[in-house]
Amino acid sequence: MNIQEIIKTLSDKEKHELFQYLKNENSQIPRIEQVCNDVSKEQVVNCPHCDNSDIYGHGIYKGRKRYKCKNCGKTFNDLTGTAISGIKKVDKFHEYLQLTIESLTIRKAAELLDLNVKTIFDWRHKLLSSLLLVNGQVFSGIVECDDKQLDINEKGRRNLDRDAYKRPSDRKKKRGVSNDKVSIMVATDRKENPTMKIAKIGRVDEESIEKTIGGLVDKKNILCSDSHPSIIAWAGTKKLEHHTFVATRQHVKDKCYHVQHVNSLDSLYERWVSRFNGISTKYLPQYLNWFVFLRKIKGTINPLMDFARVISSNIGTLKTFRGIEDEYLKLIIPQISKT
Repeated sequence: MNIQEIIKTLSDKEKHELFQYLKNENSQIPRIEQVCNDVSKEQVVNCPHCDNSDIYGHGIYKGRKRYKCKNCGKTFNDLTGTAISGIKKVDKFHEYLQLTIESLTIRKAAELLDLNVKTIFDWRHKLLSSLLLVNGQVFSGIVECDDKQLDINEKGRRNLDRDAYKRPSDRKKKRGVSNDKVSIMVATDRKENPTMKIAKIGRVDEESIEKTIGGLVDKKNILCSDSHPSIIAWAGTKKLEHHTFVATRQHVKDKCYHVQHVNSLDSLYERWVSRFNGISTKYLPQYLNWFVFLRKIKGTINPLMDFARVISSNIGTLKTFRGIEDEYLKLIIPQISKT
């Protein structure tokens, strides 16, 4: 029988198991522990608890070298603080790296790996928290930016001060920008270096624009955007060369100034995120990190290795993961106080 015919008879789960077996046989799935060892040789090891560099060797535990911090007195290894710290089912965690790159839903991944949905949920947000530093790198050349509004989504929250919506149509939406929406700043340069960050609840202003993309641009950049008054005022404060566009009147200036890249980025995000059937605003920053990272590794030789290196080098991942609720409250409380 033809191999292709045999494969067609397999279930999705069996196909996934076969795929993982072949990848393991060809050593294509990176071992996080080995990647960590390689990363440790390339960068200075700091204490994940207090970020102090004054450390010394403190023996070996479970095959990994341990360190002790002279500042806080705590011990750690090169995995402490990363997404893999404390993971029990390491082999399946390695497999989940590939499923994250494939943007599988939590339930589908749990089914393929034969794991509890809660386990996959925690793994997802630990991994996405490790991508925080990827979402926000200095731009070069021409920069396009735009503000995007999304409805505030309280999916999964149990302490609502209202009745839960049984369907999306139950929500009474306000047209345009309002305090029922969260604004996202979207920006990219011409070298496929995108950034998507939550600015604030309601309409963006100069302060929120500066907070999200202010540190990524300088006077050497040329800014292109729509004619949003806050973006115009912010660009004037930064003394940037700024070209504005009104979609119904003009699309391109001097054959090179336009906002087509950032508009395309908006459309790509909408298509990508639709598979998750709604994202809680609480976890929206993690999904923005995820999408930006996928755009950056698009076309790279070994995206799985790129992913492994990022998550093994970010010792602040668990701190970010544990602070998700606090960051959400910082965002939402000013909005609650106005209503």
